[in-house]
Parts: sequence; C-alpha cells; structure tokens
Amino acid sequence: MEIAQITSTYLSVPPKSHGGTELMVYHLIEGLVRRGHKVELFASGDSRVSAKVNSVVDVATSYDEGATFYIDKEMEARNTFNLYRQGQRFDIIHAHWPTLAPYFSGFTDTPTVLTYAYIERPLHEYYRATFPNVNPVCVSKSQARMLGEEGLPVVYNGIDVSNVPFGLEPEDFLVIVGRIVPNKGIADAIRIAAAAGERLVIVGAVTPYLPWSQRYYDEEVEPFVDGDRVRHVHHLPNREVLELIGRAKAFLFPLQWEEPFGLAVAEAMAAGTPVVTYPKGAMPEVVIDGETGFLVETEAEAARALGRIGEIDRRRCRRSVEERFPIEGMVAAYEKLYGHVCRDR
Repeated sequence: MEIAQITSTYLSVPPKSHGGTELMVYHLIEGLVRRGHKVELFASGDSRVSAKVNSVVDVATSYDEGATFYIDKEMEARNTFNLYRQGQRFDIIHAHWPTLAPYFSGFTDTPTVLTYAYIERPLHEYYRATFPNVNPVCVSKSQARMLGEEGLPVVYNGIDVSNVPFGLEPEDFLVIVGRIVPNKGIADAIRIAAAAGERLVIVGAVTPYLPWSQRYYDEEVEPFVDGDRVRHVHHLPNREVLELIGRAKAFLFPLQWEEPFGLAVAEAMAAGTPVVTYPKGAMPEVVIDGETGFLVETEAEAARALGRIGEIDRRRCRRSVEERFPIEGMVAAYEKLYGHVCRDR
C-alpha cells in the first residue's frame, strides 16, 4: 500500500526528548516499511525515518527559538494542506491527533484514519457528524467508552522493549515523568513521596502553550524542589529518561484525569519499574494490580503501596509489556485496519 503518515510539526519524528505520539509514529513507519509498504511522512524536516519526509518547516517548531505561537499554528495548517492537496497519491492517510486532518479530509477521496492520542468527547462527536471520510481509532478501550462509542477500533501503543534499559537493582528514589500541568499529578506525587519518606525525581517541562503550567509550577511544585528530597529535571534525551526510570524503585503516577493510554507508564514497566497510580482512564488496562504495580484510590493508599513495592517482580513488569504491547502487534493491527477501511470505501 501507499500510505501517508502525518503528525504535528511541533515535534520531530522520533522526538528528541519527550513526545509519545511522535515516538509511536516512528515505530509505526519503521514497521510498515519492513512489511514492504511505501510510506511518506508529513512532519518537520528534522524527522529521521526510513521513508520520504515531506516538510514545510526545516526544524520542529518546539526546537526553533524563532517560532512564535502564531507561526506554529500556521505551519500546522500548511503541513496538513501540503498532504491533502496531493492526497489522491495514497491508498490511505493516517493522521495523528492533534493535526488538522479532519478539516482537510474532504479535499480527497482517500480515506483518513485518525488516531486519538487524546480527544474530548464533544470534539469526537463533531468529527463524526461533520467529516464522513475520517475513521477514528482509540488507543485504549477506556478511551472508546469515554467517547461514547465502545465499538470504535482500538490499537494499543507498541513499546520497543529492546530499546528500554532494564533495571534489576533499583536505587533509593521514585520518579515521575510528565508535563508540568495539574492533571499529571506532579504536586500530588510530591505529597505522596513525602508521606512515604521517599526521595522523588520529577522529569518534565513547563509548557509555554498552556498559560497555567508556569503558575502551577511556581505555586505547587517549585517551592518543594530542594535538590535532595525533591529534584526536578526539565529536559532529558529520551534514552536518559528511560535509564533514569530503570534505576528508580517505583514510577509514581497519581494522575488527575482520564489518561487515554499512558505511554510513560508502559515504558516504566518495560524498564522493570513498578507503577503506583490511580485507576483512571486506561490505567487498569496498562497496569496489572499487584503484578506490575498497584492501583490505589487515595494519596494515603499510594504511600502505603510504596512500602510494598518490593513485592513486585521487576522481570515480570518487563515481560508484561513484551507480551501485551509489542511494536509488531501495533503495526499489524494498523495494517489490518487500513485494509478494512479501504475495502469499506
């Protein structure tokens, strides 16, 4: 098949540091190319994949100090337009939210598959009512339920376990990885770690695109960062983040929203690190309670669970990810879905 993949121009494929969607797109493209498909990627020009890259920006806008908010939005639209004006060249277009693909999908008869890395139900319902050429895909069963359509296709993200360093002998600290925003539970993690008497390392950036991110950091996170009991690392290359996670005794993830999948959680388990989290969103699908971590309801329960973290077999955490979220499983599922969509058309 001739397949177009399109993702945001905000981050490169693969990403230089954070960027779960972009990492999934990278693995998907590499897998499709291995299976003999002709793939083209529409993304930033600094993307590095085994396929032709079509770009409207030389460098991803998040890495470009000269890129303003307005230029970022302009380039997102131009990137999508650049694909759909030549959409007839492809058998299928695979877009990854939050690209503007639905709004251009009427430019061509080529069907669009749209993976919901994250989306709110009203927006999904608008897409369904307005863009008949768009075929949505969820990243977990819980996401499909949240959107009110349990029959939507579900393709779990794949984890390249071979690229995740395994840590069998953990050091004496906890870790949390995520953007510095309230729904990631960063401040909650600080309180839980303190209640459990544990050190905590936070890895995550304050994002300029969410105005409340800086305020949240200034008021609820930064006052507790002392470089000892609580450390904060703003940016790390992805490989170094994985190495850090693999050295931690537990991955603490007291999320405050319905997480669609939780790539960082799956990567933590691949590194052998058990997860303590709340049963929100896809967490019960990703974390096996009592086997790869603990699902808890309150901060007090989370602190107590950390005292039992030694009960979890770190080798089992890694095997669980290998068995349930393989890269080739994700690629095969999308390949099968492309065939269904094309036949239905």
